[in-house]
Amino acid sequence: MTEPRRPVVFVLDDIHPAALEHLAANADLRRPADSANWREEAEGLIVRSTRVTGDDIRAAKRLKVVGKHGAGIDNIDSTAAAECGVAVRHTPGVNAPSVADLAVGMALALLRNLARHTDALRQGTRLSGPEKTGYELGELTAGIVGVGAIGSLVAKRLVGGFDAKVVGYDPYLENWPAGVTPVPTLDALIEAADIIFLHVPLNDETRNMFDAAALARMKPGSYLVNCARGGIVDEAALADALRSGHIRGSASDVFVSEPKFESPLLEIDGFIATPHAGAQTEASLRRVGIAIADKVLNCLTEPAPAGAVAEVAKGGPQ
Repeated sequence: MTEPRRPVVFVLDDIHPAALEHLAANADLRRPADSANWREEAEGLIVRSTRVTGDDIRAAKRLKVVGKHGAGIDNIDSTAAAECGVAVRHTPGVNAPSVADLAVGMALALLRNLARHTDALRQGTRLSGPEKTGYELGELTAGIVGVGAIGSLVAKRLVGGFDAKVVGYDPYLENWPAGVTPVPTLDALIEAADIIFLHVPLNDETRNMFDAAALARMKPGSYLVNCARGGIVDEAALADALRSGHIRGSASDVFVSEPKFESPLLEIDGFIATPHAGAQTEASLRRVGIAIADKVLNCLTEPAPAGAVAEVAKGGPQ
């Protein structure tokens, strides 16, 4: 008896070995080193940071589904995919615990001035004056913009772990996490918060949400943590606010320029940065890799409901 033909799935970026094994057991798997001709052969495609343009999608005549390893799909032309009948799948919320941990870790590093303390000790000195005194998370009001899968876990850690006062802004949310006080507008959150966490997708509604005007409305000496997407914050304006001291500290896992990571923020003393590494934990990479492998395989082996091309919402929290 002839075995059924297995779908051809190309993986363009490195993913967890367990996910590759899962794909190899259920598909004709092509790994990143063998991906040059994916436009000619791929029925399924999995990417992390690689861009998939409209031209790519239109050229890939056999392509049925593009899977994004992660939550955001701004590197995939989902409009072209819909026009060509190509499904887009992603994994919102699967990496949420790892990103939430990083966001809180960055906040702690900022509030205790860890970067400057370390630099001073390397130079054989110690910080003096106001720089040597930090804050506890519990003595500040934290504001979370976007209280979805990641933002709600940040809230849980802040409330349950640090007894922090937390306010949240999210026009799409109906069921709020325990301990979070909703505010009606972004301006209301900015006025209330001493430290702001960003956890929204990048779209027309959120692009440059924190521009020079919004940063100027933040409390003097406040903090900003961005583990969402580059482009939500005007990086040049934030650099100016940090230089002036209006914003006391900021940390970011994401930048407008990726993967080059060119930003005026990286020139600011005490600014804390990671290279879009929020999901870079062993547990998260395994969960997300297997989740997107399953979604792509399901699209290739099960008939899709009529009209169901993309599962991606246009707005709302991450």
